[in-house]
Amino acid sequence: MSKRIWWGLVLLGVLAFLYRVRIVLTPFLFAILVAYIIYPVVVAVEKRGSSRIAAILIVYAIFGVLVGLSFWVVMPSLLKDLEEIARQLPQQASQLEDLGKDALSFFRRIQLPATIRDGVAILLERVQVVVEALAGRLMQMLMAAFTHIISLLISPVLAFYFLRDHQAMRESALRYIPAQHRGDALYILQEINSALNGFFRGQILVCLFVGLFVYGGLAILGIPYALFIGFLAGLFDIIPYFGPVLGFVPAATLALSKSPLTVLWVMALFVAANQIENAIISPKLIGDRVGLHPLVVIFAVLVGAEVMGIIGMLLAIPVASIIRVVLAFAFLRRPYEK
Repeated sequence: MSKRIWWGLVLLGVLAFLYRVRIVLTPFLFAILVAYIIYPVVVAVEKRGSSRIAAILIVYAIFGVLVGLSFWVVMPSLLKDLEEIARQLPQQASQLEDLGKDALSFFRRIQLPATIRDGVAILLERVQVVVEALAGRLMQMLMAAFTHIISLLISPVLAFYFLRDHQAMRESALRYIPAQHRGDALYILQEINSALNGFFRGQILVCLFVGLFVYGGLAILGIPYALFIGFLAGLFDIIPYFGPVLGFVPAATLALSKSPLTVLWVMALFVAANQIENAIISPKLIGDRVGLHPLVVIFAVLVGAEVMGIIGMLLAIPVASIIRVVLAFAFLRRPYEK
């Protein structure tokens, strides 16, 4: 058996094992994400004369205060919105069902050829089924995200060890790589870092902008639960292409309780936020760092959703970027010779 076949089987075995324990990996993946985001801040504090441990603790304290203040200001209103939504959800579902029946009756009353009427009726019924399925899927994703919150509480602890020992961990891992391939391994790590450098931090700023923009617009329009919808819009905006749609669905549903015209205003608000993000903010903060074609991005997000749900959708782009770097090295570049 050749070495390539052997290493291929080993790689498949590792991937199968990781898939089997994917739920356990969630806090570790988020710990790596946290460490990656705050690492530049830790280095900046460390350069001022602090030790690595002291720098990590200082950065943790700063972020803890900021997060605590944010929760203290936002959480009461957010919990109030959640309580109201939970109470109004059955009534809202009934209104949507009545609206679908009214639209169906309207098209049946107008004088149209029987074939067209039947086609419109079938189309409306299918749209209603799709909307109900999408709403159910969205609620399942939200519940899955909340079930991960407890396990994610240990992510900062794990991130502490990654930040403190990442250099020693890297050197220890390189020892298991044959000397003639260590240059290649370092090159791949540098390319991965280049592909992801600034992506996470820039994406967080973009999501913050979208959430605040949507919240402010909904508050001006008088849409109920504007804070909760803005929070969802910012959270889902992390997911490329699908994120704005997932954020728009609950906003449109709640706007429909006010008037159908309000739904159009909400749609215009989401379109404006998406256009500002894509045309102005994302190119400056993120750019084309990951180097992935839109079709590859969509495929990666769908695969991530199938494998790990909403967590997989959030991690799809970084994982796809890493795979792109490895494949590019394997097929497009000669081994590192020095």
